[in-house]
Amino acid sequence: MDKIREKIAAVRAEAEAANARADDLEAKLKEITQEHTQQEREIVSLNTRNQQLESELEAAQDTIKELKGNEAEDNDYKKEYENAMRKIAMLEEELEESDKALKETTSNFREADVKAEQLEKKVEQLTTQLAEEEKKNEELVQKNKELSEQLEEINKQLDDM
Repeated sequence: MDKIREKIAAVRAEAEAANARADDLEAKLKEITQEHTQQEREIVSLNTRNQQLESELEAAQDTIKELKGNEAEDNDYKKEYENAMRKIAMLEEELEESDKALKETTSNFREADVKAEQLEKKVEQLTTQLAEEEKKNEELVQKNKELSEQLEEINKQLDDM
């Protein structure tokens, strides 16, 4: 009888441990999902910034073309041209940095996505394991009930003797 109770207690402890592991993995999954969402927002922001930089670069290149045609007319245009060239160089650097950041964020996003998938699989496994443990526990409880009834019946028969 004590062995059955010990088995039931052990199965309950295993079920509680599986529940705790499932809760931990669900929390980790939620955290990774939040990181995933943040990275998606960052990618959108970086893409927008890239588009802005590309537009500014095109505008600056148009200004350069315009200035090249008027360069001989006025020294002021030379200054504008030089400023535009500096701005283009700066925008190209920003664009390169933005591209690097976008690539890194995309890589991190992919890694987080893989981790999320792995955690989802683990949660699924633990949920299945928990269901199996609960089923075993129910079977042991039923068996314990049957044995208790048999023991009571035997004790009643012994008392009647």
